[in-house]
Amino acid sequence: MASPRDRCSDHEPRRARWNLIGYCAVVAIAVMFFAVSSPISAQEKSGWTILEYDDEGRVIGSRSGAADRTTGSPAPDDDTDAGGGSASELTPTHQKQVETGELLIASPPKHALNSLNRLGFTVLEQSALDALDITMWRVRIPDDLSLPEALQRLRKALPDAIIDTNDLLDLSRGKSPVQVAQTRQDFARAAVGWGVVPETCGKGVILGQIDGAVDVRHTALTDRDVIYKSLIKQNRQEAAEDHGTAIAVMLVGKPRAGRLGGLLPGARLYAANIFERWQGRDKGNLAAMIRAVDWLVFNDVQVANFSVAGGDNQLMRLVIGRATQKGLIIVAAAGNNGPGAVAAWPAADPQSLAVTAIDRSYDLYRYANRGTYIDFAAPGVDIMTETPTGIREQSGTSMAAPFVTAMVALHLQAGFPADPERIRNSLKRYTHDLGAEGRDSDFGFGLVRLRPQCQ
Repeated sequence: MASPRDRCSDHEPRRARWNLIGYCAVVAIAVMFFAVSSPISAQEKSGWTILEYDDEGRVIGSRSGAADRTTGSPAPDDDTDAGGGSASELTPTHQKQVETGELLIASPPKHALNSLNRLGFTVLEQSALDALDITMWRVRIPDDLSLPEALQRLRKALPDAIIDTNDLLDLSRGKSPVQVAQTRQDFARAAVGWGVVPETCGKGVILGQIDGAVDVRHTALTDRDVIYKSLIKQNRQEAAEDHGTAIAVMLVGKPRAGRLGGLLPGARLYAANIFERWQGRDKGNLAAMIRAVDWLVFNDVQVANFSVAGGDNQLMRLVIGRATQKGLIIVAAAGNNGPGAVAAWPAADPQSLAVTAIDRSYDLYRYANRGTYIDFAAPGVDIMTETPTGIREQSGTSMAAPFVTAMVALHLQAGFPADPERIRNSLKRYTHDLGAEGRDSDFGFGLVRLRPQCQ
């Protein structure tokens, strides 16, 4: 496959206000970095804010409540999983949801177990993440401590360890999928200049995704090189397969009559599910995501598509940094909580490539997160997808991310080093500015377009 430098698309979006001079114009904008809030400090007070969701799974409000001093959880009428599972709660400072009564420790010191026992903490799980060179412990906090108090106490006892909450993660999907009677002309491929590719396009590339469940028996995936693994707890119900399957087909699906297939149908795909069905919503947690990242790195995945949105977390930062050092490029959905939302992680990490969504009119998806961490835009509204329940239109920043994931793969195949900053700078050369001139908090550098040359 030729280098992405060799050819630019001759298909330009027809929008007069852009006043485009050339498809290959260089965007000479310096990459801006940003500051994020620090984890819970010793001075922060305990207490919880309960999120309220609409039917589409978006946050529409919140209500506050004092933490139960015996469990660190919301009051009993706050519909939580009393068995220690997921709870729709967040600390006011974190503005994120967490697993009730749990903390995560990365690479604990030798004396950690004695300290934990002395303080009343219980080790629930020990995971040796060999590919990332990390040992992760999941621990239960004492019944007489709130979660912020337990975090403060454990950090004081183990000052050299990385300790944080076991965050709950959202699937970066937007509005509910809409069933479509038949395949209509899909604007997305034309918008990014991708076009039709042969079945072998992407051969030799190793892709990854962290998402929901995937139906590997789907006709678009049955003879593709897809390796699937679920990393949720054994007694939990997997998330619905509509989203994870759609992303897998977008990446490596087989081209068929009336179906375009995947962007890189010849690639190998390692697909990890970290989402379970809980109280009518799909939820994952950070511990599962970390195990999934370790699995991808172990299998030499080159670039991974993350349909994951969570909050800032010390272990999240550690794992992203370690995975990047091991050669994994992370492309992450920017999040779907609207213009006033806090930054979504892992997209907000400077070592990730954050992708937002635009519609067929090249306007920003109305529910997309905004922020200086946004790198690029791609089509992500009313995207025609193949699912176990038929052809459906799906929307969200997670629908946009696969386009950039495929473009990163082309760079790696062309010999670019697995350096997110080098690849970001290269992709800027294939980007059409949208919104305010230069990089902005809505579209990042703009719509990125690249045409593969597959034989």
